Amino acid sequence: HTKLTQICFSPLVGESWRCRAESLFSYLQAGAQVLCTVLLIKPGVWSRRLPRILRNLHLEKFSVVGMKHLELEAAAASALLPCEVQQDPAAVEAHCNYLTSGTALVLCLQRPNAVKKLMDLLGPEDPQLAQALDPCLWRAQYGTSTVQNGFYGSRSYPMAVRDVKLFFPEGLCCAQCQTVQEQEV
Repeated sequence: HTKLTQICFSPLVGESWRCRAESLFSYLQAGAQVLCTVLLIKPGVWSRRLPRILRNLHLEKFSVVGMKHLELEAAAASALLPCEVQQDPAAVEAHCNYLTSGTALVLCLQRPNAVKKLMDLLGPEDPQLAQALDPCLWRAQYGTSTVQNGFYGSRSYPMAVRDVKLFFPEGLCCAQCQTVQEQEV
């Protein structure tokens, strides 16, 4: 005998509130939802460190469901910058110059709680701060400055959906990933 609980989902744009009753036990038993996120390995890092990065992703139970190398255009590079960086024209120029200086490798990664797990692995944008917090953080290991910090990762699930659509408009390799493609940003 299991108790029923009401689970309410917040509405997406253009949708009304939906509620459904389901067993709390079955909800907890289902576990974390498998999500996708995007990891962009910045120019100069992926060409030297790809085997080690892929090994670490495997050890952290990420599946690679999309991969491509590309040369970013200035508009795409600028779209990846945090709001606080976009307020400083000199910082935008430095980041865009670096991001467009060579090829980057973009990975779409999948696992339960993918966005948070990736952010936890990358650490703060500033490699010196990352080094002070934990030398094992990826930006501490591969970054040299706040501009050349090695990686970009989607900071939230809505950003991950936006990033997947930006970098993988043709779609991803498996049916499980199509829910990301169907999400509204």
